[in-house]
Amino acid sequence: MDEDSNMKKILFLTVGLIPMLFCSQSNTRISNPPVIFEALAGNKGFASQMTVNKAFEGSEKLGFFSVANISSKWSEDHSKDAMIQANLTFEIIKNIRLVGGSHYTPTTGLRPTAGFMYSLNFNDFLLVVNPRLIGFSKSSIAEGFIMMEYKPKISETWTGYSRIQGLYSETTEDGEHARSYLMLRLGVTYRSITFGAGANFDSYGPFKESKQNYGLFASARLFN
Repeated sequence: MDEDSNMKKILFLTVGLIPMLFCSQSNTRISNPPVIFEALAGNKGFASQMTVNKAFEGSEKLGFFSVANISSKWSEDHSKDAMIQANLTFEIIKNIRLVGGSHYTPTTGLRPTAGFMYSLNFNDFLLVVNPRLIGFSKSSIAEGFIMMEYKPKISETWTGYSRIQGLYSETTEDGEHARSYLMLRLGVTYRSITFGAGANFDSYGPFKESKQNYGLFASARLFN
């Protein structure tokens, strides 16, 4: 799967899910979401993700946002693919926050990052859009991140679950592709455990070397 195809899929699937926001079964906002840990075991390897989007106790505007991804092939003894971001956030107007912190990959190392984040978080719908700049030099990287979840209620203990998560980054100096991915999830949630089928599509570097991983995933809400 080439990069143009990846980005077309992200745009098509995202636009397709936006109407679900307006068909949401519940307009109840979640002010302090739980920490989510997810693992996917696929045909090519193992992938994990931890997502944190928390407000500081006693503060309505100051918070912390982090997404940590680690993946490896079954044939590898040590993971060579990791992306970890950790950011402080400050809400400037409703649903829009300034973001600043650090970004790490084995290739680029630890670098400062800054940007904006737009987020909506309801009981059955989540949308996060985060454009950002990584590093403040000639080797800086411009990156865009989007995550969208739809969780329609099935019963008192069961809900459906679907997620689209995409990332695209390029160098600011010459516009070359640096890193991108598309993650797709489809399953169900029983109480605090979610499971189902998943697919990851990753591309690396200016030549867009790619890998795909298809398998089963499970995730858990660790604490509120």
